Amino acid sequence: MVLENSFPPDERVENEIDILLKNGFQITLACTKRGGKTETEEKGSLKIRRISLSKFIYKSGALALELPFYFNFWKKQLSKILNEDSFDAIHLHDLPLVKVCAGLSAKYKLPLICDYHENRPEIMKMYHHVQSFPGSWLISVNRWLKYQVKETQKADRLILVTDEAKDYYINNYNIDPRKITILPNYIALDRFRKLIPDPDLQPANHDYFTVVYFGDTGLRRGTLSILEAADKLRDRNLRFLIIGTSSEQKLLENESADLNLDNVTFTGWIAPSDAMKMISMADAGICPFLRNIHHDTTYANKMFQYMALGKPVIVSDCTAQANFVKRENCGLVFKAGNADDLCDRVIKLSSRKEYDPLSRNAAACVTEKYNWENYGSRLIELYSGLQKNY
Repeated sequence: MVLENSFPPDERVENEIDILLKNGFQITLACTKRGGKTETEEKGSLKIRRISLSKFIYKSGALALELPFYFNFWKKQLSKILNEDSFDAIHLHDLPLVKVCAGLSAKYKLPLICDYHENRPEIMKMYHHVQSFPGSWLISVNRWLKYQVKETQKADRLILVTDEAKDYYINNYNIDPRKITILPNYIALDRFRKLIPDPDLQPANHDYFTVVYFGDTGLRRGTLSILEAADKLRDRNLRFLIIGTSSEQKLLENESADLNLDNVTFTGWIAPSDAMKMISMADAGICPFLRNIHHDTTYANKMFQYMALGKPVIVSDCTAQANFVKRENCGLVFKAGNADDLCDRVIKLSSRKEYDPLSRNAAACVTEKYNWENYGSRLIELYSGLQKNY
């Protein structure tokens, strides 16, 4: 496996590794070394090789399509690993290194599995460093889009997060649907239960209906809509809790202060176990993402974490999450970026008559159906098919 980021943590990668190990696979994970972690680590049949990047190499990643340094660095490092042992496949997480891994796949005659957690070029359109100078001059999103179209064709198998993403790649990239496996960002119940508060803990008695947001607080995720709704609902018994941080956190906090919002609380980053405790004491979870191709074709982990704790969800009308919530009747949908529509949904959900059945449905569909224990077997089926064909 190849992961451009550090590890751990990465819930999706951890879930995939766990199920492969349980089914007798041996894995070498090549990832970035950060945070004082060791260069090599072995846990049973898992070997982790952490690769140190100089500041120059790390920064050159943003210009990987313009300058050769970043790709050449990873090609050299991954070649060393491939020469040290025998492997049956290359499993790449996310887009940037697909060209490198496709070349190594051809050289070592190994099948290439591309596991796209996201639609990277579409997200890049919203990155602050890409929108502002000098990134707006130096980084071409169109080149990354063309790169994704060209290099994805070289994958022997493509793993995506939603059926909507599958339709996108079939219709826009002409990918053979037989090559595609859908592995959603569902939670692994065994791992999640370790984070869940004491099952005997009861939600705190309070006079407010609390809506919680958990995760990256970047503006592309619709977090300003929460503040706009809070401003309109300041005279009601409603509260908003924002757990997490981002490079734009200060902007959010300043906006909240300017609006004098005493019904919004920011926690900043807190440990996942503490976050789950706070979520369990809230009433509903929110996924207010702004619409774009990426958000329309993915699910966020947070949606299923809310639901596993029995919280109905309020989601924007990004296609994949809206389809899920409507199908499973586990929450309400509002028009992305529309604070008035969000207010209507919050008020509606705060009614006990509306709330109780949605809460029951939210908990049941995650614990009984939409979880990694039920869907992870798709990864084993993918690898079993590779073994037959190569």
